[in-house]
Amino acid sequence: MVNRREIIYIFLIFLFTSCGNNQESVVEKKEVIVVKSVPKILKKAPTKDYNFLLKSIDSGNINIKTNSNYYSFSNVKEPIVLINFFSTWCPPCIGQLPHLNNIQKKYKDRLSILGLILYDNELKDKDITSFIELQKINFFISNNMGNNQRFADFIAPKLQLKPNFSIPLMIFFLKGRYYTHYEGAVPEEMIESDIKQALDKLGV
Repeated sequence: MVNRREIIYIFLIFLFTSCGNNQESVVEKKEVIVVKSVPKILKKAPTKDYNFLLKSIDSGNINIKTNSNYYSFSNVKEPIVLINFFSTWCPPCIGQLPHLNNIQKKYKDRLSILGLILYDNELKDKDITSFIELQKINFFISNNMGNNQRFADFIAPKLQLKPNFSIPLMIFFLKGRYYTHYEGAVPEEMIESDIKQALDKLGV
């Protein structure tokens, strides 16, 4: 008979996992990596502007512009931006969505979550709409797979990740600057702790 301790252990194994970019692959066990310092490669400033247009079905568009490792997000006024790369078929990604909904609701005036769907090229707009409604997502979702992938290809080497990195992956920006990132699903409390520390730095 499975005791309580074993149930908790099984739950933690599921929580701290990530998905590869193959929809048919099984979910692999992976240690959660939370990066607290800026990777060295992020300190190398690009020499030109880069633009990435994120398109949403019903929330308008957001343009990401970056130069010298500063990121600006059009139509976003909040000081904290969380970019979440995920897929609709990835269990850890789906499991994290309610927590992101909670965070967006709790800090709605101080942060904005941008969800970028990856590895879901056959997904139709109606499927995305149904998924958003089913998961009760209350933050921006970019459904343009091409532009989402372009930004993923741009940011991956800056975070010292392989091109086809595992998901979910979330990147934390503070006032347009890289702050930290999370590989794999992480507890809501961990993200909220970083949010509070970042807001304290701003004196908010």
